Amino acid sequence: MLSADYSQIELRILAHLARDKALCEAFQRDEDIHARTASNIFGVSLEGVTPEMRRQAKVINFGIIYGMSAFGLGKELDVEPKIASAYIEGYFEKYKGVKEYIDS
Repeated sequence: MLSADYSQIELRILAHLARDKALCEAFQRDEDIHARTASNIFGVSLEGVTPEMRRQAKVINFGIIYGMSAFGLGKELDVEPKIASAYIEGYFEKYKGVKEYIDS
C-alpha cells in the first residue's frame, strides 16, 4: 500500500498559475506557506507565529483559493466579517498575482 501527501499542492499550483512572485519565492525557499501567510497577515516575524495563528492562516490560504467570502471566513475563524475582510485584503496585498489571477 502507498499513501502520498503532496504538501500544500493546491497552493503550489496556484503560485504557478498565478505567477505570484512572493508566493513562488516562498515555495522556492521551502518555507511553511501557512506560517508565512500568518506572519504577513498578523504582522509578526516567522518566529513569532503561534500555532493558532498558523491554523488561522491555513484557513485563510485555502478559503481564499476556494472563493470563501469574508462572511464565510469570519464564521470559520470565529471573527467578525469586517476582520475577515481585512485578512483577505491583507492577503491580496501580499499576493497581488493571486488577486489578479482570481479576478481574471
